[in-house]
Amino acid sequence: MTTHPAPSAGDPHSLLAMKRALVHHVRREQRGAWFALLVFAAVRFGAAPVVRYGQGDHSPGNLPPAMWYWPVALLLAYGAIGRFYLRRSRRLGLGTRVGPYLTVGIVLVVLITAYVVWSLSGPSLLTDIHGPSFVVLVLDRVVSPAGTIGLALLLLARIERSWPLFAVTCGYLVALLGDGDLPDPSPWGFLPGLLLQGGVLLLGGVGLALAQRVQGRSAA
Repeated sequence: MTTHPAPSAGDPHSLLAMKRALVHHVRREQRGAWFALLVFAAVRFGAAPVVRYGQGDHSPGNLPPAMWYWPVALLLAYGAIGRFYLRRSRRLGLGTRVGPYLTVGIVLVVLITAYVVWSLSGPSLLTDIHGPSFVVLVLDRVVSPAGTIGLALLLLARIERSWPLFAVTCGYLVALLGDGDLPDPSPWGFLPGLLLQGGVLLLGGVGLALAQRVQGRSAA
């Protein structure tokens, strides 16, 4: 027996607290961005041998293997991410909000692939209009197959309302933009930047997975 009155089932404050707790629980269970980060880390690391050995001839009508890698790898990645979210949704009995993310991601892949293929015939459109500059360099890096990963992850961070995912995505974009264009005599000169970008995605995915597991245990 207690000396404090139990909250009434119809108490507005109790109902509001229960609703907030339920919403927080559902959002936590719906989150699966750690899997997306790990998939994109694999895609980023997988680009290393393709970039090194698959540049080939950039003449019109002759697309190098590196150009084929990105759209195929990214579309397969989005397919795997979509399947993961759908299976997770069925297992938990909760709806998934990943549809807009997958749609935007695939559209970005198609548009930017078309832009890159078109730009292989000559200087990029941004350079033609504005000339070489720091702004053009930044835009060229963002408007690239690797850049689509960061752009789509920003949307996923908004959908899942995840500040940690937003921080990881910003770190990835900073690593992408910070990869300088200084000439490097080594054929593997691109590797440090690629490893840094993939490492940010990999560590971010592992960190989010561990954090979500700890939160799930504490809530059980």
